Amino acid sequence: MIQVAIADDHELIRKGLHMLIEVRTDMHVLFEASSYQELVKKLHEHQPNILILDLNLGDSNGLHTIENITQSYPSLPILILSAYPENVYALRAFKSGASGYLNKSAVSEELITAILTVTEGRRYISQGCEEIFPLGTEIKKEERDLGEILSKRELEVLRLIAEGKTPKEIAETMDLSPKTVSTYRTRIMEKLELESTNQLQRFAYEMLS
Repeated sequence: MIQVAIADDHELIRKGLHMLIEVRTDMHVLFEASSYQELVKKLHEHQPNILILDLNLGDSNGLHTIENITQSYPSLPILILSAYPENVYALRAFKSGASGYLNKSAVSEELITAILTVTEGRRYISQGCEEIFPLGTEIKKEERDLGEILSKRELEVLRLIAEGKTPKEIAETMDLSPKTVSTYRTRIMEKLELESTNQLQRFAYEMLS
């Protein structure tokens, strides 16, 4: 019986994952956690076979959460759930200690396969992303540079967003007009496949802070 732990700050997502898992006779949801602090407490009390972890728990930086959990529980496989595009985020998650990366848009179709793959000691990434690092192979050590995706100016804007600067402050820092900064932000979101300003801010913080 595979004992599964779920950590996500959205109740509906936790319940959805719970339902998908509990229909199986070989899997059981051992516990759920809605925050990093709750997750740490429950991991101290229970021993799951796999942790399904949302990168944005709200009270902890996603990549740091992976590193902290891996350091405390090195034998615990971590399957990451994220709305961020695999091509710019998955490798960071793997290098931080994750065993699998599943885009939230593919959860209903791939969750069980991902759990089985990761608990067998293999890596898993959402189907259709084999061009990033083919399934069944070791992940390349080189991290894909954001510079391959963004222009120098766009990367500079992203770094300033990571520092918490407002569009007005970014414009002043880069000696640009607010309209130009807005254009750069739009291009960054399009290239990184981010859908909202909130996603952009979280992405910038977790990638570059």
